[in-house]
Amino acid sequence: MAKRYALAKELLIEVRQKRDAGIDCQFAIDNPRGLSVRVRNGETAYYIQARTKVRGSASTIVKRRLANVGDLSFSEVKSVSAEAIVAIKRGRNVDAVLGARLTGKNGKAVAVAVDQADAADRQLWTFAELITAYTQRTKKKAKNSDQSDDERVLRQSSITEIEGRLRDRPENATLNRRFVKELRLEDLEEVRDRIDESGAGPSSGAKYADLAKRVLRWGLNHRRRFTGLEPGNPWWEALSHEYEMGDRSNRYLTPPQIGMLIALLEAVRGLGGNTNLAVLGALQAAWMIPQRSAALVNMRSLASARWVNDPAPERAGWRVYTWLARDVKNKRDIKLSVPPIGIEILERVARYSAETLESVSEWAFPQDRNKYHIRAHADGTGAGAVPPHLDKPITPSALNQALNALAGRKPGWPDLLSIVGLPNRIGPHDLRRALTTFFENFGEGAYASALLDHRVSGVDKMSREVAAVTQGVYSGADRVAFKAEGLLTWLAAVLPAYEAAKSDPRLADAVEARKRSLADAAAARASGKRSFDNTRDIPDARCKVDGLAS
Repeated sequence: MAKRYALAKELLIEVRQKRDAGIDCQFAIDNPRGLSVRVRNGETAYYIQARTKVRGSASTIVKRRLANVGDLSFSEVKSVSAEAIVAIKRGRNVDAVLGARLTGKNGKAVAVAVDQADAADRQLWTFAELITAYTQRTKKKAKNSDQSDDERVLRQSSITEIEGRLRDRPENATLNRRFVKELRLEDLEEVRDRIDESGAGPSSGAKYADLAKRVLRWGLNHRRRFTGLEPGNPWWEALSHEYEMGDRSNRYLTPPQIGMLIALLEAVRGLGGNTNLAVLGALQAAWMIPQRSAALVNMRSLASARWVNDPAPERAGWRVYTWLARDVKNKRDIKLSVPPIGIEILERVARYSAETLESVSEWAFPQDRNKYHIRAHADGTGAGAVPPHLDKPITPSALNQALNALAGRKPGWPDLLSIVGLPNRIGPHDLRRALTTFFENFGEGAYASALLDHRVSGVDKMSREVAAVTQGVYSGADRVAFKAEGLLTWLAAVLPAYEAAKSDPRLADAVEARKRSLADAAAARASGKRSFDNTRDIPDARCKVDGLAS
């Protein structure tokens, strides 16, 4: 049996003597077993060696050079070599262990480095790839089915929510690029807290946490070989939040308040320094297209086949839009005839988008965050289509962020909502409640039911619906004519309030407050100081477009 030595000062004296005498030799260390000191060609260094002991794998001997004698203390040598030897025996990446340990990283950092190296070796998924795989799941089409492709498991509204609130959150950008296997609870908690601090709304961090847990559960249960997640360690289940949804049943706007909100959006739109004007356009359209946020922002452009002219003579200029069953919560096709005032908003957004992107988007409310990449693909005529991988609609969270900015919860913005007498907390869903409350106060709740596309029982006042309709466009079951009748009543209440709001002195005060904030931001930039207004200026020429109402 070979002699083993204690790692002590006396051994190093002997090692130096052998080196100085030009004698090559090796000293096996007693503790930990597998560590040795070698003298070769005048060099003294620590080495480790161990045999892998992974069940189901071939046993192999792994050797690694640790460090020069003298580079590490005895305690460091013992600690690093013991951890590396264990890694070899368990079949883990010993180079990752040594790389992390020898640069002074702690146990947690070593574990992350090992998981990262293992994920790279096995080509496991990143967090972004996991999220995308989750959203793009499909159901296999049944035999003898008429459908041409496999059907998506999730509705488009759900996909949009997961992408907007989880994958595409700017706070999550770093985690998107990391492997799922190397993520830790603290990583997700940090992102959740940053979202909470961003002013994106009290529920944004909670939504992020809940969606992250849902996706990771799926990755563990159904895609373990792509994620490397371990059944005995569902660490993400400890991710929590303190948000509790309060009673929002009384949170709604009256027609005069909606008129003021529309006027405020119109006034702010003309000042510049805004985010994507498609966001403001979507908010201006939301009160007359009372779909849920996800369905609204995912509407196709006016050039899409989803749009057809309303055939009713009394509704000349109205256009009928169809949401497919896969796009909405109700899981059935939904149709709505949009009045000319809504069409004007969509046309205005389309013009702005075409100028900004130098291409034509398939979406009614397109993103412009990738505008420079999109412009690189433009043909110079402004008529080309945006490349599909860059063509995306705005997200529902963008609507909340815009309303938060109006409420002063975005750096550089004053509280414009309070200045004009509106509640400081407004969400897109409050507009749907406003419509419900309005009609129920007049005993016409059936109109609200139809416009919100809630499922109903009984006749639901269908006897009042126009009977002579073009079946190729819509049927009685679509309730399009009944919705249009209710929408006319709604317009008659809101539009006069909008016209009155334009001359309200409070609106002028809000405009002046916003102008001052923009001037302050410009002065800060000119003086070289950091501006707290992180919006970007939009050339005035792009703001000189049609108003809300003709």
